[in-house]
Amino acid sequence: MIDRYSLSPMKELWTLKAQYEQWLSVELAALSAMEEMGEVPHGTYAAVRDVVHVDVERALEIEGEIRHDLLAFIRSLEEQAGDAGRFIHRGLTSSDVKDTALSLQMRAGLGLVLNETRSLEAELLRRAREYQDLIVVGRTHGMHAEPTTLGLKFLLWKSEIDRDIDRLEGARETISVGKLSGPVGTYTQVSPQVEELALNKLGLRPARVANQVLQRDRHAEVLAAIAITGATLEKIALEIRHLSRTEVSEMEEPVPEGSSSMPHKRNPITSERICGLARILRANLQAALENVALWHERDMSHSSVERVIIPDSFTLLHYMLVRMRTIIEGIVVHKDAIARNLDLTHGAIYSQAILIALVEQGMARNEAHEIIKKASMRAFEHERSLIDVLREEERMTSLLDRAKIDENQILMGIRATSRRLIEREQAS
Repeated sequence: MIDRYSLSPMKELWTLKAQYEQWLSVELAALSAMEEMGEVPHGTYAAVRDVVHVDVERALEIEGEIRHDLLAFIRSLEEQAGDAGRFIHRGLTSSDVKDTALSLQMRAGLGLVLNETRSLEAELLRRAREYQDLIVVGRTHGMHAEPTTLGLKFLLWKSEIDRDIDRLEGARETISVGKLSGPVGTYTQVSPQVEELALNKLGLRPARVANQVLQRDRHAEVLAAIAITGATLEKIALEIRHLSRTEVSEMEEPVPEGSSSMPHKRNPITSERICGLARILRANLQAALENVALWHERDMSHSSVERVIIPDSFTLLHYMLVRMRTIIEGIVVHKDAIARNLDLTHGAIYSQAILIALVEQGMARNEAHEIIKKASMRAFEHERSLIDVLREEERMTSLLDRAKIDENQILMGIRATSRRLIEREQAS
């Protein structure tokens, strides 16, 4: 499914070759730092750097013999580096390299995700401006409530995406750490100075404290930010699905999918797909939370899980963002259906304005509420205007005349509020 779309940068980030390249960058940074600290002979770093490269096939061949992926990778480098190769991985443990490299991958992945999230944010704001004056019916509990604007729907989504961006940026900061402190994190054969130098070369911070591994609360935080962003996309997609229903028909995807058996169908298949994939992101978060608790200084229970949930979560969220932006860019708005739906309750959507007006004219609130409630039911049953039904009672006629309820004035106020909120969002 995902191979059909332009996601190659994210896909490439999680290939075995890309993983090996990150491992190599960590090994070279450590070797360079050791040379600067005088812990390996001068010229060792250049001698290794100039001749080694990632050889996926050879590393896998060695792994098949010794059953250890990182050690197989190191041996493939040693074969290329000759005598200088004996200093590769000096004083380090596997998790030093793997966890630091994984941080590099996750940081890069979050950069790609943030780029797409910001593009979606900009598109939502554009749509908010475009539809800031288009009055639509607002719904609560799935029922018609009061008028709002379509622009405010888009603005609400944009505002939530802003918070997702904040969470993703915070998660990127959290995961931008590494550790090169050796077995169980006690620096027995590698110095804190080497760790700091090497990680600085990689653009990472040293973890303040580590044991054998970087602590998995960091990774869980990243997947939480990803899952929450996915939930936002699901929220948007679900609203589009509801507004696409035949009975509503106010909005639809730019290219709805048809049916193999029913030629008339226009299914919101991409929005449905986004809703489904959000469930996977939440499930992956649960697995990430389970990874936080490990035995003593570490165990391997987290490793197999992360090989699945981290690449999958990053790739799926990136895909969801790309597809959602495509939907919003080409969203089809049916203004005639919007206007038709506004009249479905025969003016009952203005009931609160009528209620307040009657209270201001001296009627008790409870009494006004009951009168309007019963009149709304009669108006709906007989397909008549709520105001006309209310005017059938002589006392109500005089009160309504004095109240001077103006639906157009109400709508003008809603549009003014919509414009003001959108302008404020633009200014921020």
